[in-house]
Amino acid sequence: MKLKLSAKINILIVCAVILTGIIVGSLAIEATTNSFDDFTRDLWQYRISTQSKYYLDYYTSNGYSWEGVENAAANQQAYNNQSAQRFMDITSIGVILTDTEGEILVHPEKGMVGGHISQNLLPYGNALKLGDDKVVGYIFPDAYFNSRFWYLEQSFSHRVLVAIIRGIVLTSIFAMLLGVAISKMIVTPLKELISAISQMSKGDFNEQLPVYSDDELGELSRSFNTMAEEIDNETTIRQQMFADISHELKTPLTVLATKLETSLERNKPLDTVDVAALYDEVIRLKSMVGEMQDLSRLEAKQTVLNKTLVDFKTFFSEFLVLIEAEAEDRKIDFQVNIAPAVAYCYADPYRLKQIVLNLINNALRYTPEGGKVELKVESDENNFIIMVKDNGMGISPEDLPYIFQRFYRAEKSRERSRGGSGLGLAITKGFVEAHGGTISVESALGKGSTFVVKLPLYREEDE
Repeated sequence: MKLKLSAKINILIVCAVILTGIIVGSLAIEATTNSFDDFTRDLWQYRISTQSKYYLDYYTSNGYSWEGVENAAANQQAYNNQSAQRFMDITSIGVILTDTEGEILVHPEKGMVGGHISQNLLPYGNALKLGDDKVVGYIFPDAYFNSRFWYLEQSFSHRVLVAIIRGIVLTSIFAMLLGVAISKMIVTPLKELISAISQMSKGDFNEQLPVYSDDELGELSRSFNTMAEEIDNETTIRQQMFADISHELKTPLTVLATKLETSLERNKPLDTVDVAALYDEVIRLKSMVGEMQDLSRLEAKQTVLNKTLVDFKTFFSEFLVLIEAEAEDRKIDFQVNIAPAVAYCYADPYRLKQIVLNLINNALRYTPEGGKVELKVESDENNFIIMVKDNGMGISPEDLPYIFQRFYRAEKSRERSRGGSGLGLAITKGFVEAHGGTISVESALGKGSTFVVKLPLYREEDE
């Protein structure tokens, strides 16, 4: 039979309480019974201490003999009846005296004198000892041999047992109620989590769990809510990604198909201008496919880097003219500021070029005519630092956390009409992190953006 979690919790709590009650109860009964026995024995021994001294004095004064002790006992009883001492009620207690073999020497019932007590019972009596600890006899309260006395002791033990059992039952009931409350506290969030997961499996990622506490269950609910938000966001981005891919691939393919179809229908070869236009579209497709391959390899962690020491001034001069031409065409002021004593950059030259070009092209794309884009390169003790700053349209605070996600487009700052596949910054971030570096961005809407890349400097252990 399949038990629910709440039932399991209740059973475990009740079993723990019952087991604890049995163990504690057993120890309590044993301790109480032993304490009661010790108390009773000590009480009786105290109450017969006068008789013990009397009979021990008789034994020593009678030549170390018990002969005639029964008559002495009668004389003591007569003395007690006439005494006005405050111990009269104590010394008048009935006692049984035996020798070391268990023969009864004194007994309240004279007919019992001469009988025997089992050797096993002698240790329960009060031993009468001489100065050299020699035992010469035993003295018992006559209550020891009264069935009513033992009945009272058993009755006491029984009452203790009943009280303990009642305590266990009441505690078990309370534990059961407590278990129901605890199981409800634990199971309710789990049930809600199961329900939310079920909704998620149906494609509903908007389900949010209430957070009842700040413990592990509360942390579980918060983590689930965060996960649901991220999955919902990823789903939205994925849907947008498919739409973007379709659009980006459809546009050049449409141009190619239209040009070729027109040429076939008119049976007219393409001129140089048409071929150039088709070539541009093919290059665009090739670039997009290459970016998607790069991103796929980065996400699969299959990117191979051929790192080497790069002199950035020489390295950048090789493609500076292309950037300057692009900036001039867009009527943007492009400035380069490379620190004189900048360290060598330890990176894969091909991937480093992609990083720099992606950042600069992104800045040029979102900077209006008359604007300014600056590339600043420097180094500190640990990092090679690349900064690309523009005074363009900037990025809103709402869009800033998602700017490096693939195919993400802010409504204003990254419109499709401005070009680009939406993969550039995601790929840039992937290449930077593959080098063991970091990339960050600071931006203000309407004031521009600053992207900062930090790559670790060369160390001998990197070889």
